Amino acid sequence: MKHTVGVILCTVLLCFGAISRTQAEEPAGVVAVSAGIAQCVEDIHRAFTAAGNPPLTFVKEATGPLAQKIDAGAPYDLLVAADPKWPQWLAERGKLRDLHPCARGHLVLWSQKKEFCTPETLQDRIVASPTPESTSHGKLAQTYLASRKLWDVGPENRKLLLTGNALQAVMAVKAGSAEVALIPMSLAIEVAGSYVVLPADPIPTVGGLRAAEADPNAVRFWTFLRSSDAARIWERWGFEPLSGE
Repeated sequence: MKHTVGVILCTVLLCFGAISRTQAEEPAGVVAVSAGIAQCVEDIHRAFTAAGNPPLTFVKEATGPLAQKIDAGAPYDLLVAADPKWPQWLAERGKLRDLHPCARGHLVLWSQKKEFCTPETLQDRIVASPTPESTSHGKLAQTYLASRKLWDVGPENRKLLLTGNALQAVMAVKAGSAEVALIPMSLAIEVAGSYVVLPADPIPTVGGLRAAEADPNAVRFWTFLRSSDAARIWERWGFEPLSGE
């Protein structure tokens, strides 16, 4: 009888422990992050959860569409954006609060072939670039290419391929539709290959919490993103961290 009771008690405790672990692993909070910097932010998230915090759910897309979804009521607790214009736009519309820069990112010329990765021969290459309408790196790419007299989006120009976001520009090169891509440095580090930093102003990565009450775990992650612990990870991905700003 005692043996039976002991077995039942152990089973109950094991089940309770399994339930507790499952509950602890359930995502708490939703982060919307620009696709081009998502890998870096997810890396910081791994350090956040390693410190004992619950995980968050990530939604990855170009900054413009993410901002428009938040404006329409999407339940994202935190936006981490590669384009600072969109968080400011949301704040002005009363949809985002507690805006801060996290880090500054750089535009690079990237290719799978090292010999293609030279700005001096860019006019001879088929270039993939994110569209300037929805991404900050697309705007930087537009400015840079225009300074080289290479920005011509007419249908007769087969040297320039515009994509919805930076990741799609990389995919265009991998598929053979383009030879080089203008993308964030963090994405170039993620996908390997060769790259050179272009002479363009760095872009601040800016984030903010939704104006309605945000999930407490997302609030903690927002603080962690601007901490000294996160700064080392930002640097590893080619950013200039802006801790405490």
